[in-house]
Amino acid sequence: MEHRENEEQNKPHPPPIKPLDARLVFLGTASMRPSSTRNESGNAFQIGKEWTIIDCGEGTQHQILKAKCISPAKINRIFITHLHGDHCFGLPGLLCMINNAVTDTEEDKIVHLIGPKGLRNMTRAALLSSGTATLFRFRIDELWSNNDNIIIPKQKNSSHKHPTSNKLHHYSQVFEIPQHPSELPGLNIEPNGKDGASATWVLPPHPGGGNVSTDWTLYAGPLVHTIASVGYVFQEHFHRGKIDTSSTLKARILSTENRSYQKKENGVKNPLQLLGELQQGRSIQIQECSKIVEIKPEDYMTPPTPGRKIAVLGDTCDSRAISSLVANANLLVHESTNYANIEEGEEPETVLQMAVLRGHSTPAMSGTFAKCCAVKLLLLTHFSARYKGDESKESLAVMDQIVKEAQDHLGHEHVIAARDFMEVPIPIKQHHKGGGIAAGACITPVTSLDAMEKASAAADSFLRRAGLS
Repeated sequence: MEHRENEEQNKPHPPPIKPLDARLVFLGTASMRPSSTRNESGNAFQIGKEWTIIDCGEGTQHQILKAKCISPAKINRIFITHLHGDHCFGLPGLLCMINNAVTDTEEDKIVHLIGPKGLRNMTRAALLSSGTATLFRFRIDELWSNNDNIIIPKQKNSSHKHPTSNKLHHYSQVFEIPQHPSELPGLNIEPNGKDGASATWVLPPHPGGGNVSTDWTLYAGPLVHTIASVGYVFQEHFHRGKIDTSSTLKARILSTENRSYQKKENGVKNPLQLLGELQQGRSIQIQECSKIVEIKPEDYMTPPTPGRKIAVLGDTCDSRAISSLVANANLLVHESTNYANIEEGEEPETVLQMAVLRGHSTPAMSGTFAKCCAVKLLLLTHFSARYKGDESKESLAVMDQIVKEAQDHLGHEHVIAARDFMEVPIPIKQHHKGGGIAAGACITPVTSLDAMEKASAAADSFLRRAGLS
């Protein structure tokens, strides 16, 4: 199969005319295995009517059914952060679920899959060996890099090794499974203009088919874990400004001369409807002093405002390489697998070392990274099975402690411990005061370079504390 390079990654995109509603739904918040109160990792990100699934551990189909707000037929993208089973073993079933929801009239639908190297082989193996055919087509793009960030620093003066070893050669380097009949040729996406462990990727647009928003640019960045792991960043384009109707614009449009012109030449009874054309970014023509005059949107439009930025990270014990992308995010989803419960006699440094050796983070690490990146709202997920997601007093008390640890390092209170089926609206207007999930704190922005420098220093500090080189 021929793989072409990502030719469209640097094409400019116009700002959206009208931003769409967006929200994030947690389908699974457990690490490694499901529990009675949490499913394995899974997230659903909605833009308008379209859904993107980010990770789908076993049981994701059930979670989608229980959530009730997600239409499988509206799932157009599936992003996988890494190929550990608790993040991707639900993928074949999810594809079958989408197939069962697609009608014969939707055969032009394309599901776009993106993930680390190996996703293509894994998906093909499952579908081909089970004889699974799909009404829709799909394309699998892989994130390629010469530096997979999979080496966990060795403990000083110790022979400890994580069960995942670099001696296990990636099977995609050994063989390639044949292409599925419904599969379109995928891209091998190379890093964007950088070499080494900090290289990031600009993701290609959706290949077409279905109701897919083009108002966001998508990125991926590497994370340090026991296998290749990435995080995804969704950056919305600038919001177009609003037409300033308090100016002379209305008077010009509603003049007797223009009223007569619009009615006679264009059949427009109410010239004020021309304001809608300007708001949509289209110029209009009016009559003034017996002349046809063009009014451009920018003549009466307020400056554009920044779009929203959403970051969802996979498993990681060091997120510094993606910090430049995450900088000033409205919402960050970061794992927080292990927590030192001092009341039970656990030592923070011991728990930190255990977490890092397994490629994971603590609430302190998550909160510190979010602070380095000036994140407005931090959502913790990927919890150890020890931390239940139910409503019991004991469970809530432990989760409050986890949130408190992250808050102490983040420097503000906007931290939430995610639970299965939690819905997080992502409001269009982000810079406002108030509490609640949708609030977002008023945080001083940082530059991408500042975020990278701060995150690097913080990561080095945690590694040293863990006794790792």
